[in-house]
Amino acid sequence: MGALKSKFKGSKSKSSQKAKTKIHLPESSSAKKTVDPRLPFQTYRQIFSLRNAWKAVTRSMEETAKENLMRFLKKHEQYAEYFPSYDTNKSEEDIKDSFEFENDALEIFGLFDDVVNNLEEVDKALVEISHVFSTNEKISEILKAMDPTFMALLSEILGDRYTETTEENFRLLYDFVLTEGEKCIGGKS
Repeated sequence: MGALKSKFKGSKSKSSQKAKTKIHLPESSSAKKTVDPRLPFQTYRQIFSLRNAWKAVTRSMEETAKENLMRFLKKHEQYAEYFPSYDTNKSEEDIKDSFEFENDALEIFGLFDDVVNNLEEVDKALVEISHVFSTNEKISEILKAMDPTFMALLSEILGDRYTETTEENFRLLYDFVLTEGEKCIGGKS
């Protein structure tokens, strides 16, 4: 029995030696991530949280975009002339089913989608903002007025996940898009 006991002792001491050996795991890639100083975010965690929240929006992007534009145009009829697909003679259902209306709605949400997806490649986000603002002369004015409907819809979609922090991150994003867009068009709105 002594021989058996020594085998266990020997194996125990070898395993405890292995346990003392340090295991070098690679560092987390998120620990190294920094925020481009052109962005309004202080930490990478804000970007990460924003992206995760935005995923819920992208799951129903078309419907969300159309609902946002519909609510906006009902509240601000003065902008209807910029959206010819919004025909007050048609039912809300018919308007939303219109391919043109969907395209108009997705142009706005698509801008935010492109910016969110390119927060680590800010130059690409800025090119997208520049493109949208340079091809639509009233986009700055429209986005300024659209802020309440946009944020309200995000709150509805995210439900309990729409915390004060989430709202703050989306406000930072929204203001970033507006500010950079206005720079592209020389501050005109």
